Amino acid sequence: MLGKTKRYLEVTRVLFKYNLIPELYHDLRTEYISNPDCTCTFDLENRETAVKLRQAFEELGPTFIKMGQTMSKRPDLVPQPYVIEMANLQDRVKPVPFEEMAESLDLACVCEYQTREERKRKKSEEELKAARERKAKAFIDIFDSFDPEPIACGSIAQVYKGILEGKPVAVKILRPHLIDIINIDLSILDDFKPVMKKVMGVGKNFDIDAFLLEIREMLTREVDLRIEAVNMRRFEDNFKNVKNVSVPTIYPDYCSANVLTMEFIQGTQVKDIIDMPLPQSKKSEYTRTITKSYLKQVYIDGFYHADPHGGNMLVEENDTVSFIDFGAVGSIDDELKRNMLEFYYAINNRDVERATQGFLKIGGADSRDVDVRRLRKDMDELIANQNYGLEGRQSDNYAKLGLKYDIRLPGEFSTLQRAILLIEGVCLELDPRYNIKSIAIPVLMDAYKKLNTPKGAALHIEFSSEPVDEKAEMRAAIREVADKMEGMGDRFLEVRQKDKRREVFSKEIFLAVLLVVSAYILLYGEVFYWVGLAGFGGAILIAVIASLKGK
Repeated sequence: MLGKTKRYLEVTRVLFKYNLIPELYHDLRTEYISNPDCTCTFDLENRETAVKLRQAFEELGPTFIKMGQTMSKRPDLVPQPYVIEMANLQDRVKPVPFEEMAESLDLACVCEYQTREERKRKKSEEELKAARERKAKAFIDIFDSFDPEPIACGSIAQVYKGILEGKPVAVKILRPHLIDIINIDLSILDDFKPVMKKVMGVGKNFDIDAFLLEIREMLTREVDLRIEAVNMRRFEDNFKNVKNVSVPTIYPDYCSANVLTMEFIQGTQVKDIIDMPLPQSKKSEYTRTITKSYLKQVYIDGFYHADPHGGNMLVEENDTVSFIDFGAVGSIDDELKRNMLEFYYAINNRDVERATQGFLKIGGADSRDVDVRRLRKDMDELIANQNYGLEGRQSDNYAKLGLKYDIRLPGEFSTLQRAILLIEGVCLELDPRYNIKSIAIPVLMDAYKKLNTPKGAALHIEFSSEPVDEKAEMRAAIREVADKMEGMGDRFLEVRQKDKRREVFSKEIFLAVLLVVSAYILLYGEVFYWVGLAGFGGAILIAVIASLKGK
């Protein structure tokens, strides 16, 4: 309890130091028209408070840093200046001397016999310091060589460089007493929930419990480095057949809950390459590699790096892009992946109606509870911006659209949106003419193939062609048949319970398959197009005869 009281005083001191309570209350409850660059007077005033909030979070440590990073993914809840500033949170703190890291050095074993009386006796500060030094030395002796000066310092961990088995390694070590501090902070934030609701002044669409749960889950993953080791091995397996993308190899025998030993990547951070005097063609090549690899993570693997900023990607001498720091990852299931692919397809093909329905499906919303007419109008503006906008950032803020119509988008969608915006921001700095859409299409086609569903296959056929051409009507027919086939899957379960209707549905399924296959051959069969024509005509004839018999 004393620890929590002390931390309460520390949090209060920092809040008053930056005069945050009155300024936050004013800024977060003031509604005004903003612009994407946040250059109007109100934006600039808000930005001053946002800078103070960022500095306060950095001073308060890991729990508050994670809260700020989570805020940066919620432009539907906080003004744009805060979103921008929270994305600039720097997780760099004063390094802890290596001897003080001793409690986290659980790879080292110092066997010292002590009597029961000695174990119970309270140690002096000199004795405790000597014990820490012995444990630190035992840890260093595990390696061929080890530099006790950290090469990177964060509020969660410090990273060191060493040599192991003749190869350079990076060693990530958790800071001591971290879990105790985080647990106290989470308890304080839980106490502050009513105040946060009052200050933030958000509507019913904001679930503060879910917001704090997301922070708790992020921190839980990051304070156990075994989880990060699993993430790295999973990424490494996903990219084992990709030549120009890599992930550091881990040394599992030298990893634990507090220590992660991995290959040291010799490379240049992407954020540093932006201002380097390299040919633009080379920088453009990096943007293609980064984008394709990230789209693969999302739409093919369903498992992606959730914090892909310019410091978490390195370019090696052979132009290989290496992703590092896998403490924050995300995953999406096939259902959400499929819905997002259909939504992307609709926006790319300027299909307002399908994009509107796709957006409702992503949010799990019932069209009867939404003003679909207004949503369709807003969706038309979004699609126009995606397809005809000027050069620059093309990704739009779907979270705001969800808030406007009270559509609660899944947390995975918001996390992924922020990650893709980070990727797009980095790539735009490397190449001002970068356009994510032109690179995305072939990757998304592969994603459609992997989903391997009737609807997905039909969408793949459409996606590989231009939105409008002489075969548009035929493609529309295929789409309609695919939609019907999706409905048949649900109806087929009922058929199994009704024997007398089984034969009817078997004919329907056969007929639908015949239509799709015949249409595909007709479109792409070249010299064998007559086979598709015959099959398509036969399917229609069978359908007409069956319909007449049904009457």
